[in-house]
Amino acid sequence: MIEHRGGERKADPAPAAAGFAALRRAPPSRSFDRGGRPRDRLEGSVRGIPGGDVRIDTDYLVVGAGATGLAFADALVAETDAEVTLVDRRPAPGGHWLDAYPFVRLHSPSAYYGVNSLRLGEDRVDREGENAGFYERATGGEVCDYFAAVAARLRRGGQVRLLTGHEFLGEGTAAESVRDLGTGALHDVGVRRRIVDARYLEASVPATHTRPFEVAPSARVVAVNDLPAASDSADSFTVLGSGKTAVDACTWLLEGGVDPDRIRWVRPRDAWFNDRADFQPLEQVGGIMNGLSLDAEAGARATDIGDLLERLEASGRMIRIDRSQTATMYRGTMLSARELESVRRIDGVVRLGRVRRIEADRIVLDRGEVETSRGVVHVDCTALGLSSAPAVPLFQPGRIVLQQVRHNSPTFNAALAGFVEAARDDDVDKNRLCPPNPYASGIDDWPRMMSRTWRTEQRWLAEPDLAGWLARSRLNLLGALPDHAAEPPVRAALERFATHVGAAIERLGRLGGSPSPAEA
Repeated sequence: MIEHRGGERKADPAPAAAGFAALRRAPPSRSFDRGGRPRDRLEGSVRGIPGGDVRIDTDYLVVGAGATGLAFADALVAETDAEVTLVDRRPAPGGHWLDAYPFVRLHSPSAYYGVNSLRLGEDRVDREGENAGFYERATGGEVCDYFAAVAARLRRGGQVRLLTGHEFLGEGTAAESVRDLGTGALHDVGVRRRIVDARYLEASVPATHTRPFEVAPSARVVAVNDLPAASDSADSFTVLGSGKTAVDACTWLLEGGVDPDRIRWVRPRDAWFNDRADFQPLEQVGGIMNGLSLDAEAGARATDIGDLLERLEASGRMIRIDRSQTATMYRGTMLSARELESVRRIDGVVRLGRVRRIEADRIVLDRGEVETSRGVVHVDCTALGLSSAPAVPLFQPGRIVLQQVRHNSPTFNAALAGFVEAARDDDVDKNRLCPPNPYASGIDDWPRMMSRTWRTEQRWLAEPDLAGWLARSRLNLLGALPDHAAEPPVRAALERFATHVGAAIERLGRLGGSPSPAEA
């Protein structure tokens, strides 16, 4: 059985038939098998089980021990007595962060990233550099260390087992099957409750993705991860890609003293970004509320996508590097004013579509070609990043598929799913509270994404237990809002938002097109 830690529900006399409601009420010091027999708490990994047992039984099997898998597990065990096994093919927890380039940082503040039970960083405001005045953003190395600490903390709690270096193979003859990538041995995992797919929206990163273009043997192309090692021997640089990774590469080069004239930037699409100043939590949370109120006002009054973008840019909510160029890409990433000013110094921008082939003396693109040379280091920043997989119900029979619910808040959404799984009994109700909200790829996706977030948040506020969880979640970027709601600028923003959000939901919903059945 599994105990629900809230303890407010009455005992159910029929555990086998009543589903999760009954399973969450066992005493916290013990757990039980399907027949009600007590069983031991978790011990180690497959390799570490005493006696060399190869069979594992668990309540939840989470496939993927990256940010979302860990955030889900952390939230679930905080609310229940569930036993959770995380399996990941990588050698350590942390997901794609283990493959990140050396100068990467979170693009959002550390204060609302990670898991609920452990703070990332010190909630410090930086005093210098491009992030001056804003809450700290962890480096890639700091994020990896953090997730290692999260995993260790979860394992010490006795409810969580972590199997790194293991590949999930799916359903076997008697149970789910995983393969030890070190030994090749196959192991059975009996799942009493659900398999949790934390890889459905797995990010594509430069270090591991398959390049979408050909490279001649004589051309010099490196992943952004290898840029620091290659930079000293380059005459000049050609950065490939339109998104945040490409911005990071350009910024790193410029901060390292590379003259802007030595940098050429191949941008297949120009992108819209958000201003990082508008997404600061805690003592600066009023800025988030002000920005959301401007979004709602623009959404309520816009006549079409073009008019919407004009309003958002005029208010500072959307920014683009070159205001003379039409921008169509939107991936929900942020730039500070200093970053924007820095990359605007690069004049050598190529807009001939995507790269198709790089040779020793030329780059072939969709709509033409440009010259290059053997002294040029071409920096691959073309990985897709966030997955644009189609929406499916999060909660399914025997399965949970982690996806975005509130826009651009991946670990918050995973933790939310963990709480809702613990707090609700019926999948229809769970899916009502957690409708999937696919990541945006282009700016045309912004209306759908925002209207869906606001409609869903209205449902949350009508649920006392969920509203209470939101109020205490460190992953909720608006968590500090009640402490500042009486301040005149914040009060004005709240009033503006309340005035416009209803009309914005309806109008943006129409601009964003019809939702899929899974989103409805």
